[in-house]
Amino acid sequence: MNKTIKSIVYSLIAAVFVIGAISGFFIWDHARKEASLNETLETLTLKADESLLDIEYGDSFDPASVITSHEGDMKISGTVDPKTPGDQTFTVTLSKEDQFHQTAEKEFTFTAHVKDTKKPEIRFTEESFVFETGSTFTAAANVESVSDPVDGELEQAETLDKGKWIIEDDLVLDQAGEYTVTVKAMDRNGNESSASYTVTITDPVPDFGLIAGSPEYPYYIRINRALNTVTVYALDDDNYYTIPYMAFVCSTGDATPLGTYNTTAKYRWLSLFGNVYGQYATRIVGHILFHSVPYFTQDPADLEYEEYNKLGTAASMGCIRLCVRDVLWIYENCPVGTAVELYDDYDSPGPLGKPDSIIIDVNDERRGWDPTDPDPNNPW
Repeated sequence: MNKTIKSIVYSLIAAVFVIGAISGFFIWDHARKEASLNETLETLTLKADESLLDIEYGDSFDPASVITSHEGDMKISGTVDPKTPGDQTFTVTLSKEDQFHQTAEKEFTFTAHVKDTKKPEIRFTEESFVFETGSTFTAAANVESVSDPVDGELEQAETLDKGKWIIEDDLVLDQAGEYTVTVKAMDRNGNESSASYTVTITDPVPDFGLIAGSPEYPYYIRINRALNTVTVYALDDDNYYTIPYMAFVCSTGDATPLGTYNTTAKYRWLSLFGNVYGQYATRIVGHILFHSVPYFTQDPADLEYEEYNKLGTAASMGCIRLCVRDVLWIYENCPVGTAVELYDDYDSPGPLGKPDSIIIDVNDERRGWDPTDPDPNNPW
């Protein structure tokens, strides 16, 4: 091999060694930089309170508030709108330079859950009304406000829909009775609520003349013999009995008199015609009394239940039969001397109407008790 060729070969071998050395250096340098970057990445950590990701609709929210601690420079991308229900994501990026001025970055993605759990709020001006038949009344006039806690006032509509409220009622202004007015509302996110108030429609106070009273006798009792209804009137501010206060269903009889009388005596138990007994009796006139439906004995569990089921019809010998609850109310609230008027009106039971009667199942083991009796032993 001549000198020229040897020289070339040696040069090539040297070049290979140099190139190998340089390559090795670059590989080593890349490896140590990659290791440094990975080590720096490992230091990029954060802690978060993920309970804060459950957000109430309309509340304020700052994504940074979720991060309780972190290592590295922090940057947040994305926003959360608390007035948009649903899942919304944002990204937290942590970064730091290593010893070689390489920037290490790590991303953390969070999902916020915006939920609307607050129902619409319904407010009424009054919780109940009492009107006479024929009065003018608009159900919506009693609605003070219907609003969402976040979005504000809702709009009245014919059909319930998002952001709307409606009225449902069965009002018949020319017919006496108790009615319910219901407001239903739906906010723009679909939450619903409802609230109700009552409207009592009464027949006009009958024109039986202004009857003066006194606080000593707070009530005046009228018995419609024709329709077996008792109406109690209370005193107005001028001490006249003009306020229909309550009504009872009763049983009168062929010997029930007409006219106006003042009660004269009271009896816890009283022997009645036919070897039977009445509870909480109040004498009206002569042998005519208010008393309970008869009992076979002076035992509140020994009721003539078949007679009880006749309340609301003429069934007595002349006295005014009532359930225990109602006759006890007269016994306790109407002092001796209270005025009682008996009259006939086939067209109207009274301004408060005629209450429904209670019917006892004659096969029920509790049939010997008046269901309204407040006795603590009453099985009803």
